[in-house]
Amino acid sequence: MEASPLTSFNTKVKAMEWIAGGSWTPSALKYTYDQLIVPGRRGRTKVVAIVITDGRYDPKDLDNLGALCNEVDVYAIAIGDMFDSGAERQNLERMACNMGDRVKTLKPENICPDLKCASDLSLAPVIQRPVDILFFIDGSERTGGRNFISVLRFIERLSQSIPLSKEVSSGARFAVLQFGGEQDPEVLLDFSNNHRRISSLVSKAVYHDSTSTLGSAILYATENLVSNPGGQFRGVRPDAELAFVFITDGVTSDKNFAAMRRANAVGVAITVGSDIDRERLPRLTLRDKALIFNLKSFNDLALPGVVKPGLKYIQGPI
Repeated sequence: MEASPLTSFNTKVKAMEWIAGGSWTPSALKYTYDQLIVPGRRGRTKVVAIVITDGRYDPKDLDNLGALCNEVDVYAIAIGDMFDSGAERQNLERMACNMGDRVKTLKPENICPDLKCASDLSLAPVIQRPVDILFFIDGSERTGGRNFISVLRFIERLSQSIPLSKEVSSGARFAVLQFGGEQDPEVLLDFSNNHRRISSLVSKAVYHDSTSTLGSAILYATENLVSNPGGQFRGVRPDAELAFVFITDGVTSDKNFAAMRRANAVGVAITVGSDIDRERLPRLTLRDKALIFNLKSFNDLALPGVVKPGLKYIQGPI
């Protein structure tokens, strides 16, 4: 199964069928690395692999059990087989790159097939991973000055909810860009982990009240803020994931939307009201409709947890 949007992942998992054949685990791990991870990984992202098996495999399979151990965090979950035999822990440790603390045993009480697992269950490796978040604010006449301030206050509150970076290898940094008009978009804030600078946007930023040109803003961001070829901006951290958060109704030029994919960015769209472009918005989230949040009014931005599911996707539990 290839990487897919959140909305279709569960469906594909439930549709999987038991093969009931021999276990060619080393070959499967090598295939996963060569055919899925290498061509499909986004730049700067951390890949986490979870292998669920009893550790036994066909001795004729001569591939390496450590095939994933190349810039991939591998966790092995030990399960028994249909004959109630215990797992081969030594093989599981080899799969987990000889890191014994990454081998866990799955017990019957940990399984909840038809129920929602407890909400506090989480995948530890993604918590506090480094992520650089770039907010695109629509400065067009469709937004309005008062709503523009509401968006800035929303970003300010968000910076108090998401753990900001205290070191290069963890936490979040925020950048804010206002798009609108034919000129280059305005960089309101370069990537920063400073609460004071983020909060100051509410009083310092000037609303453009112009036409909407999101496509050119995406291209400008990828060629300047993200890659930073001229050294004018801070650029994205080498080991950080990149997230674009679009606050727009989608009624805009869609030229250069593809630049976001080339930048290996995850897209989240926040839109307000019913007068929105439902065809363009999914392109901003790479067709993942679960990452489009439609609010009734800009006042809803003040509600706690209004887009928490999407932010958990890009930052981990918050």
